[in-house]
Amino acid sequence: MRKIIVVIMAVGILGAAGVWGYNWFFSENRVSDILIEKDDVKSLNANIQTGYGDVTIKDGQDAWIRGTVDTNKKKLRPTVSYKKKGTVGTADIKQKGKMLSGLGNVRNDWNLQLTNEVPVNLNIEMGVSDSTLNLSGIQLSQLSIDAGVSDATIDLSGDWKDSFKADIDLGVGDATILLPADTGVKLFVSKGITDLETKGFTSQGKGIYVNDAYASSDVMIDMKVDVGVGDLKFKLVN
Repeated sequence: MRKIIVVIMAVGILGAAGVWGYNWFFSENRVSDILIEKDDVKSLNANIQTGYGDVTIKDGQDAWIRGTVDTNKKKLRPTVSYKKKGTVGTADIKQKGKMLSGLGNVRNDWNLQLTNEVPVNLNIEMGVSDSTLNLSGIQLSQLSIDAGVSDATIDLSGDWKDSFKADIDLGVGDATILLPADTGVKLFVSKGITDLETKGFTSQGKGIYVNDAYASSDVMIDMKVDVGVGDLKFKLVN
């Protein structure tokens, strides 16, 4: 009897794996290539809206924006548009389908590279995701991130040539934000049920924190962070 039960369980597991494998390979298994080629604009507005899945963004050199979206749902393939007005280009990359449609069976992985050759006004809106945003090589003129329900790592370390403002809404989830020790940084933190780590920063009261370089640096990062529930860590990087 025990052998029969084991055989039945094995058949059930193999059957479930077979159904999962069929869905993975044949349920709209597609990779969408994203490419916005360089032109003669002097700055770029980049608006990126994702839904459920993993999101990776870093700097690149051979295009304004290049990357892939790997999804098994046709309705989640992104729309891509680009417009030029004077010396400013505007790129919109957006998820088409409903953010949580078919959540249990969705694969939706984003991997993007943004230019490091012109100033970028970057707006990122994520739904439910694990995100790694390595923005340290991008010439940010302004940054806005709505992380939704997300575990996020946001890397803003590096050698910044120009000041910029950042507005980050973390919603629910854990986040680590890396910042440069040698650039002036001022944080405005509004938090809900949150464990906050600000090692290397000095509190000025009312949710305001500054690093040691803030008093003397010519380049400043002014960052407003709203977080609902989760752990939030700020780390200074030399």
